[in-house]
Amino acid sequence: MASVGRLGDEADERGGHFGFTLIELLVVIAIITLLAGLLLPSLGRARRSAQGAACLGNLHQIGLAVRLYVDDCGVTPPAYINASCRWMDLIKPLIPKQSGVFRCPADLKAIPCTWDPQITLSYGINSFNFAGIPYCFWYGVKERNIARPSGTIFIADCTPGKYYCGGGGVFSDPVVDVNYRHAGNSFDALFFDGHVERRTTTTKQDWDTSQ
Repeated sequence: MASVGRLGDEADERGGHFGFTLIELLVVIAIITLLAGLLLPSLGRARRSAQGAACLGNLHQIGLAVRLYVDDCGVTPPAYINASCRWMDLIKPLIPKQSGVFRCPADLKAIPCTWDPQITLSYGINSFNFAGIPYCFWYGVKERNIARPSGTIFIADCTPGKYYCGGGGVFSDPVVDVNYRHAGNSFDALFFDGHVERRTTTTKQDWDTSQ
């Protein structure tokens, strides 16, 4: 009986067996904060990895559509047709614009196209012109003029709001209007043969259709 009385006294002093002292509450909060600090970076990396995988998947689908376009027309889709038609408009029959394929998940600005607000475009065509019009994707290139299909970038992550990257006959790295938005300041690129890669650096040859 005496022991029961002592337990009862202790319970009264602490406000009941199920109460928490301020110190216990602070310890719990500290543990939760520590766990959150450990988990958040992992969640961030997982999110970026998922975004990167989705971006590569988008470019792969665009590559398939371009392949069908080239098979039908004998030339790559030109970057610019007129004020209401760009390269992606030419392959929209193969990729519905509502599909979201033209937007990279890591493109946080998500700027709609001025000529078609239903499309958010994150990818730009290679517009370098090193060897004249027959070798410049801006105008459309015949497949036989592409010296290295597996080594030539056709489309890449570009500055939000634009539909092309690179341009002119002078190369520099980092490339003008390429958006290095993925982990480690990298970007995703679709090569003309249809494969996709993530790159942090490139050379002139990666963008030159003529050699």
